[in-house]
Amino acid sequence: MFVHRPEIRSAALALAQQGVNDCEIARRLGVPRTTVRDWRRPRYFANFVCCPRCWHRLRPLAFSDADYAELLGLYLGDGHISALARTQRLRIFLDAKHQVVVDEAEALLRRCFPNNPVGRALVEEGAEAILFVHSAHLSCLFPQHGPGKKHDRPIVLESWQQHVVDAAPWDFLRGCIRSDGCVFVNRTGRYEYLSYGFTNYSSDILDLFEATCVAQGLRPRRYTKAIRLNRRDDVARLLDRVGVKC
Repeated sequence: MFVHRPEIRSAALALAQQGVNDCEIARRLGVPRTTVRDWRRPRYFANFVCCPRCWHRLRPLAFSDADYAELLGLYLGDGHISALARTQRLRIFLDAKHQVVVDEAEALLRRCFPNNPVGRALVEEGAEAILFVHSAHLSCLFPQHGPGKKHDRPIVLESWQQHVVDAAPWDFLRGCIRSDGCVFVNRTGRYEYLSYGFTNYSSDILDLFEATCVAQGLRPRRYTKAIRLNRRDDVARLLDRVGVKC
């Protein structure tokens, strides 16, 4: 296999830094344009890392405990993973009227997947925002993925996921609230007070949300398909650590 001399590669990179395009660099140095392209923007295996779950290569990710916990909450609340021809796609469905939530969720995806395509689409005449990211390892990152609806199959966190949620519980709660929850004013007679709610058809997901709340000293009220938090001190802590949905 023919290998170009190191000084040729160095000269090509120097010209690229000067703003010379690949075709002109290739003409000046007498090398193929594709070689110049690969020198300037390498696509070798070294740019990938090994997935600790399936052992296949993947583009480097950038997850902190807080970011993963929040994204897990968004996925469990109202996210869906689907298989495409050569990759997988995660879609998160959000109410478009909550512009800050949508913007920050998109920024979260871009932060966690810096080397993967991330996008946004508006449907239902602009009422619903769908955020999406493509990666061949989404089912490794979220092993709760499976056929059918979440409430029709068991949803149990793996030990490493539980460790992350334990390390960043408020971020997990924020993801849940922002995807499948609400912050609302509860009116009882002449009294008005702020309340938090989380609704899901999966009893397992409700269990996870409730257990995380209890571990933080909150006192959630459990219903068949929903959880409410409306005690004054609980709401104050949620406001401080989770924020409102706006």
